[in-house]
Amino acid sequence: MIEARHSYTLPVSPELAFDYLSNPANDAEWQASCDACELLDGAPAVGARYRIDFAFLSRRMKFVAEITALEAPSRYAFRVIDGPFRYEGEYRLAPHADGVAVDWRFAADPGRFFGILPASLLRKVLVSQVEKDVPRLAALLTARAAQPILQD
Repeated sequence: MIEARHSYTLPVSPELAFDYLSNPANDAEWQASCDACELLDGAPAVGARYRIDFAFLSRRMKFVAEITALEAPSRYAFRVIDGPFRYEGEYRLAPHADGVAVDWRFAADPGRFFGILPASLLRKVLVSQVEKDVPRLAALLTARAAQPILQD
């Protein structure tokens, strides 16, 4: 079993961060390892499924996952229901002086999918990828926050 965590701060409101992070259709926009993601059941909601394709450590993977928690603006969670191995994840968000504090948690049981690579190395590579993705996420959200709100 691989368990990973990473905490970071985004310079936007908890509501904006939650709305973006809790929509899996946005994953391919900010996660370098995500090739594609498509909602299968309409809008994000508890029980909604989505298809997600990743490239990680030179392996291509396709999963179907479902949203297991959607508690605006503080918690979003998901788990795999079909794919080469099982994983689950969660984002917890809280107001912070600089915007929003995000605590990301991920747990996976890849079995032998990655061969003999030790769990400690897989965890290190996974967290490193998340650390590299956060600046892109922050830039995308900052740009969205700067967009004017159009009213009818």
